[in-house]
Amino acid sequence: MKRFVSARLLVHLGRGGFIDPTVTLRCPGRIHISDDCRLYHGAVLNGRTNCETGIYLGNGVKVHEYAYLDPYGGFIYLEDNVLIGHHCVIAGHGGLRVGRDSMISGLTYIVPSNHVFARRGIPYRLQGESRKGITIGANVWIGSNCVVLDGVSIGDNTVVGAGSVVSRSLPPDVVALGVPARVIRALGQ
Repeated sequence: MKRFVSARLLVHLGRGGFIDPTVTLRCPGRIHISDDCRLYHGAVLNGRTNCETGIYLGNGVKVHEYAYLDPYGGFIYLEDNVLIGHHCVIAGHGGLRVGRDSMISGLTYIVPSNHVFARRGIPYRLQGESRKGITIGANVWIGSNCVVLDGVSIGDNTVVGAGSVVSRSLPPDVVALGVPARVIRALGQ
């Protein structure tokens, strides 16, 4: 791994990977980078959190160009061999877990929180947030330009079509797409 970052600054810095010199690591004492990870040009990992580890990258995780990962006080946990596409925004307010071998294609926005807007006459920005969290299973493929909203889970082996908005949980082994995303068929059919 290119050692322009002092391993002592991070929770853990694995071996055999690559971090482009243009990568930004903020609050590195809350970032865990396992073996064989690759962080490409312009990616930003902001470890700000109240948790011991705000961002955890399992073995072989790839974060592509200009992706932005920020736990916003929560956590982002990416299991082994997860791929984050270019220009993704990945947040962790209420907690985000992504299972091994999953792919999140470019320009996707995943945020496990939502603004409260229940009371009239009070600006939404002053009403707080809900933070339920998001769980994405193993071997999931989320197509490009998708949005995944707070409180959902996506089952193992599921494919989410490009441009979809996932506002409700999806079962395993299906193909889903649309706004809002709906199951169109089971895999293998």
